[in-house]
Amino acid sequence: MEQQEIREALKAYPFWEKLTDSEKEQMAGFLRKNEYHAGQMVSSSGSDCLGLFLIHKGTLRVYLISEEGREATVFRLHEGEICVLSGSCLLSSLPFEVQIDAETDSEIYLLPSGSFRKIMEENIYVENYIYKMMTESFSDIIAAVQQMLFASLTQRLVSFLLDEAARSGTSEIRMTQEQIARSIGSAREAVSRSLKQLAAEGSIELFRGGVRILDRKELYRKL
Repeated sequence: MEQQEIREALKAYPFWEKLTDSEKEQMAGFLRKNEYHAGQMVSSSGSDCLGLFLIHKGTLRVYLISEEGREATVFRLHEGEICVLSGSCLLSSLPFEVQIDAETDSEIYLLPSGSFRKIMEENIYVENYIYKMMTESFSDIIAAVQQMLFASLTQRLVSFLLDEAARSGTSEIRMTQEQIARSIGSAREAVSRSLKQLAAEGSIELFRGGVRILDRKELYRKL
């Protein structure tokens, strides 16, 4: 990988301009590119501490998994975003137990934990940035757990559909019912029943491989 390509990738992140020239050289030298196929596990924070992921292409899914095998998506990461949970051992006081999969074919720049730790310890701007990102991730995890414990299936489903539509800027969510069920930590059969009920009420329309939102106001009333 050309050094210029690496530097261009790093410039997208706010801590880059706070690095000294020496630290920039070190970080650019540490970076390595990994590729993952859709559905491939990228990291398990319970056992791995690979480092920071800078998403160059594709989408990663960060999720919790219960002892019974239920999954609940915490958030997704897209091109240009950073994942700090993959390097959670950098902050041992915040031990997150999350799984990270490639939802689509993805290219990721990896900053290995051991190499990055030295820069983080020497540069307060980088350290503060990582703490900030880790705190935001922790808040997302708490929100996901609260939804699993206290929100009804319909509320979780509607919230997910609205959030996905807002993120993509369209009324269509191109995901299978199996993918939606996995994202909200429920069984596909239960999600299918709820989707059919929402469709019967006229709030959404189902099509092969996705859902189309027809009445946002009605969906918001269900939250």
